[in-house]
Amino acid sequence: MPLRLLFHPEASPARNMAIDEALLRHAKAPVLRLYSWDQPCVSIGYFQKAAVAPSDRPMVRRYTGGGLVEHGRDLTYTLVLPSDHPLTTAGTLPSYRSIHQAVAQALQDCGIKCLLATAQPKKDDPSCFLKPVPADVLNSDGLKLAGAAQRRTKQGCLHQGSILLPYPIPPQLGQLLTQSLSSCLAQEAVPSALTREEHLEADSLETRRYATRDWNFSR
Repeated sequence: MPLRLLFHPEASPARNMAIDEALLRHAKAPVLRLYSWDQPCVSIGYFQKAAVAPSDRPMVRRYTGGGLVEHGRDLTYTLVLPSDHPLTTAGTLPSYRSIHQAVAQALQDCGIKCLLATAQPKKDDPSCFLKPVPADVLNSDGLKLAGAAQRRTKQGCLHQGSILLPYPIPPQLGQLLTQSLSSCLAQEAVPSALTREEHLEADSLETRRYATRDWNFSR
């Protein structure tokens, strides 16, 4: 199957997370979604305490694990893979490494020198970009440029990634990321849109989960 390619305009934190989970629930083919946020905000990992989030901007709890991510200046992408896809069955670290090799390639194609982390983090930190883990993307100074978190269900694998640079995101990075991930999956990227079922699922998840205090402050 081809790689479904979705480019989405700015949306609220709750809407973005609802669409991602809806895509996972209806995963029949690989999907790459690139999107942005309608306001500066943070997302926190599924297992994190809400207290780690700053109080001066909106917060949403992700369906994936990992640490707190600042959104607004980053390039955010989601990769959804069906349950029988080789990267789903490969497990977390092998799939994480393969995907981040593609992310690193896209950055290198922009002229940004980077490599994948190999060492475990030296200290714990609630912020994703202050806690590099193996296979994260780092620059030559050890600054984390890209991180992600995954979740696997019976429907497939949800990989939510963020690229955050110490300067504005190059305008061509989205296209280069699409090309490198398409090569990684060995599948042609074909422009797509949400199906009616995905729209309805996202509407429901936004209303009853991601826009609610019960979900976001559950820990």
